[in-house]
Amino acid sequence: MKTISTLFLAVFLFIASVAGAAPLFGGYAGLPWGADAHAVMKQFPKGEMGTMGQMVVYRQLNPNKQIRQRMFGFDKGKLKAVSVSFAGAYVKKTGLEKLLALHRKSYGEGTMDNSKAPHIVSFVWEDAKTRIVFSYAPKRPEMTVVNYTQK
Repeated sequence: MKTISTLFLAVFLFIASVAGAAPLFGGYAGLPWGADAHAVMKQFPKGEMGTMGQMVVYRQLNPNKQIRQRMFGFDKGKLKAVSVSFAGAYVKKTGLEKLLALHRKSYGEGTMDNSKAPHIVSFVWEDAKTRIVFSYAPKRPEMTVVNYTQK
């Protein structure tokens, strides 16, 4: 009976932790994946169009005190990815743990992944359509980035 109670409690806690997180939005800041460049430029003005490799990008530099750069990637004119680089001073002032806690509150616990670079810590949230990666270097606050990608 004790084993069944423990198992029941474990399953309940798992379900509660999953249910506590909101589902991932299929896009960024209210713009769905597949939005055209004009919709992005309207919602996020004062940027510049360019290319990065074969991808067309729209980039905002220092749109506010918290964000150093916001870059939108397009595939065939449709929104495919967004990268948000935080300002180092903002990250220092706010603290990495608090920023991570805000993302966990929005998306759930996530999965820690530091396999790609040992000096970078990443937390990943994903569903069938979207992948969000919050990455930071503990000793380099200016390297704090959140990437939103359509799968």
